[in-house]
Amino acid sequence: MRKLIYTIALLAAGTVALHAQDPERKPLGGKVGGIPELQPGEAPAPASSEGALPDTVFTIPDYNAELPTGADILAQDITVKPVKKFHSTHMIGVRYGVNLATAKFTPDPKPGSIWCFNNYGIVYTYYNDLWDMLDNFGVQAVAHLNHEGYTAELLQDMEFTVAQLDLLTNLRFNINPIRIFANVGPYAGYRIANSREDSRWEYTDNRFDYGLVFGGGLGVMFGPFEFQLEANYKWGLSSYYHTYYYSDEYWLFAYPRVFMFSGTLYYKF
Repeated sequence: MRKLIYTIALLAAGTVALHAQDPERKPLGGKVGGIPELQPGEAPAPASSEGALPDTVFTIPDYNAELPTGADILAQDITVKPVKKFHSTHMIGVRYGVNLATAKFTPDPKPGSIWCFNNYGIVYTYYNDLWDMLDNFGVQAVAHLNHEGYTAELLQDMEFTVAQLDLLTNLRFNINPIRIFANVGPYAGYRIANSREDSRWEYTDNRFDYGLVFGGGLGVMFGPFEFQLEANYKWGLSSYYHTYYYSDEYWLFAYPRVFMFSGTLYYKF
């Protein structure tokens, strides 16, 4: 009896499983998945709008419509501005200057200053741009006869004539017709004359000269010409005398310190 009950239960479970796996089975009520089954030759019933979501919920904006097309780009009036080019400027001029000169001594013999006139020179200035972007820089070469010297209570008053060459870097700003500029750079020179009565040179004299020059000024541009007023300071690093001026035991240093005021008339080409 017990075996018969087990056999009937197994047959019932297998029948239910086979019925669940049949894809063509018809649920009760003639519906498949809750949707009424269509009979042969029967048209589907129109869907009911009751409870449906509005179409705007699923509207996707067309972003591509906002982008310009190739025709729109070609139709635009596009003007390419030319790159601004800076032109190099070469200037050559003549200079006249007045110097206020003294010397820095060690030990200190209480030096004084003297005014020196008749300073002449030739100046070449080249203005150029950097990468077609900055036109505020240039270089300058000055060849001139420079007069300088000092007075002192414990030494003979002296004045020297120096043949000097300056190589300077120039920084400038133009506010037409005015030019504002600054200079800095090294110089080298040779003392060619002195103020002794017989113009002799002593073995203690040092005739080579070098150091730094820095300063600035302003210029006025008119046509192909330019006139510049300039003030520079000469910081000498070569003493007027050798250290053994007094003796090998007591050294002497005398370095040039010169304020140079000048005017230069340039021709631009």
